[in-house]
Amino acid sequence: MIRLLHLAAIAGLIASAVYAYSIKYETLYQAEQVAKLKIRLRKEREAIAVLRAEWQLLTRPDRLQGAVDKYLGLEPIGTEHLGRLADLPARPERGDEIARKLEALGLFATATPGKERSTPTTGRGGDEPRTTGSTSTRTPTATR
Repeated sequence: MIRLLHLAAIAGLIASAVYAYSIKYETLYQAEQVAKLKIRLRKEREAIAVLRAEWQLLTRPDRLQGAVDKYLGLEPIGTEHLGRLADLPARPERGDEIARKLEALGLFATATPGKERSTPTTGRGGDEPRTTGSTSTRTPTATR
């Protein structure tokens, strides 16, 4: 009986030694992988630094100005390039699209927000835009 216990203890020691060595070698392998990844990471960071330096070199204002003068032929902005607000085309009347669809179906809408505009109580025109300090009252119109 004692021999059987001795053999079981020896087998347990051998198994635990094999397990310990396998863990040791797995740890060494993982440490090598970490070291390789750190080297790759350092190389990538150096490559990024080189690319940033090249980008700064390529985007220098004096270099870009030379390329603009050579290839684009731009001219300075003058007053003849500026437009007035009155030169813009008028915004088209949107109307009430839902009411038009209801009327097309034969259903009649009772109230449409676009048609219920009231005139303001002050002397200003109803189509004039309000300014920041304006005190005129104007009923809100339908928006999107």
